[in-house]
Amino acid sequence: MKYFNDYKSCIVALSGGIDSAAVLKLAVDELGTDDVAAATCVNPHVFNYEIRNAELIANALGVKWYTFTSTPSEEFFENVTDKCYYCKKSVIGEIFKIAEKYGYQAVCDGSNIDDLDDYRPGMKILKEYGVFSPLLEAVMDKKDAETIAGKIDHPDIFFNTESCAATRIKTGRITEVRLENIEKIEDKLRYNYPGIRVRDYGETAKIEFKIKRSLTELDREVIDNVVGKFFEKVEFE
Repeated sequence: MKYFNDYKSCIVALSGGIDSAAVLKLAVDELGTDDVAAATCVNPHVFNYEIRNAELIANALGVKWYTFTSTPSEEFFENVTDKCYYCKKSVIGEIFKIAEKYGYQAVCDGSNIDDLDDYRPGMKILKEYGVFSPLLEAVMDKKDAETIAGKIDHPDIFFNTESCAATRIKTGRITEVRLENIEKIEDKLRYNYPGIRVRDYGETAKIEFKIKRSLTELDREVIDNVVGKFFEKVEFE
């Protein structure tokens, strides 16, 4: 099956996650490395391990890799309900600038049919900018993406079920310090507790897991010791 019939070249919004990695793999397989590139946002709301993962993916597939920063509007920092819309608008806008500068015909992302089941205000940007979503067009889900991304050969690539750090801040203004603290905590816990989410409610942190699991008293103690260095109160969901 061909996924890029309408395009001769493209640049993929590469987050370092499974979905965008799968799209980059499909693009390289069909269009070749010379006509495909990847672009990764390196703002503070993006986990550093994901940025490193994106670099490894781009290198493993042999494509050019562009990094950039974007400047979301004030609504993002005010932590409004649809902050993801304002964030993604700034990110996608920058990728289109890169595409125009270097002559890539299409901008692609990793959206798939499973994303349609969630509240994702950032999805509106895809239509507004004309982003091409190969997985969505091919009616593929996250399991399909996992299969495709699993064919990328590199021992150090680590795929985790992730969302950006800004989604962790549930109340109050989004600041770089709060984002950095979330990253410090999750970096220490992520590999032993896959799918962990530290939700910042100001003085209180609530611990959730994307992947449901049972915690022992020792697990709770370990997590509490790490999180308690940054928050006055730790709660487990």
